[in-house]
Amino acid sequence: MQDGWKPGKKVLPILSWAGLNFAPVKLRFMQQRRNFLKQLGVAGAGLLVSTRSWSIPSSGLPKGAKKVRFGLITDLHHLQFGKGEEPRMKAFMDAVMKVSPDFIIQCGDFCRPKGSDGIMAEWNRFKGPKYHVLGNHDMDVCDKTTIMQLWGMEKPYYSFDHDGYHFVIMDRNFLRKEDNTLEDYASSNWGPLPAPKRSFTDRPQLDWLRQDLAAAKYPVIVFMHQPVFLSDYFQEIGNADEILTIFDEANLAAAQAGKNSRVAAVFMGHDHDDRHGERNGVHYFIINSASYVYSGGAYYYADPLFAFITLDPAGKLTIEGRSSRYRDAVPERIKARFPAKISDRSVPL
Repeated sequence: MQDGWKPGKKVLPILSWAGLNFAPVKLRFMQQRRNFLKQLGVAGAGLLVSTRSWSIPSSGLPKGAKKVRFGLITDLHHLQFGKGEEPRMKAFMDAVMKVSPDFIIQCGDFCRPKGSDGIMAEWNRFKGPKYHVLGNHDMDVCDKTTIMQLWGMEKPYYSFDHDGYHFVIMDRNFLRKEDNTLEDYASSNWGPLPAPKRSFTDRPQLDWLRQDLAAAKYPVIVFMHQPVFLSDYFQEIGNADEILTIFDEANLAAAQAGKNSRVAAVFMGHDHDDRHGERNGVHYFIINSASYVYSGGAYYYADPLFAFITLDPAGKLTIEGRSSRYRDAVPERIKARFPAKISDRSVPL
């Protein structure tokens, strides 16, 4: 997330900064918030399910479908404060080499285009499939093309099938300009903007998402950096309501057609938090940062956080997360609010 912007900071003082009249922005923000809350179904019962159990549809999977296991790390923030994170990366990759998952994926805010040779050397120890998600801080000092070249990432958003599951990677790194057009994040151009102008997804990608989900043959697992659900920072959700609507409509169409290709789970980063919730039958996970929580300053974890996720064709999703503690003394409010862990979550059908 945006370091230097204090989580939970009120939007209105930002909008009135320097005595400028941002009334139209305020109006759009309030309208967007109402629309988003409507999308979440706040008025309905059972919006947020705190249980750690859920099911992934198992009927219709290919005969002889195998378990799929992948390693996930997010918000490593290599060189974010001039601090190298090679030791954390090595710890993750040591675990990867021991577990030997089907693939690994990083969910954004990974590294810089320069000074990251050690990070990429660790990442490339794994010879299986490797996938990337763009995060806002990956474009702190460059554009998307530059960091994607370092990673060997061909497209900013894409999808693939693996052993009976369909995986979708999204790019939510667009800012909204005064004329309401969208612009790619590049060289921290999003940083000075008020939160309601950040974390958008462009129209071509939304159109692609609809088509991709309509064509999916298997249960869908989505990865994105900025959350569309569960976040406390609802000021910085961009057009999350449009994405949620696409998920809703795709799942309804799949159910009506008797297809087993509904969106089953969504993995997100950005917030440096550990959360799970359910909305309209889709399970959303905010995965904690590998390195620290930011609240007026960076509070580092003693050990790196990451997870291994298993998708069982019998109908079970299991998260094996790592737990740690804070490296240094931290205020009680930080301990109370931000868990230094990625929770284990697993329930068989």
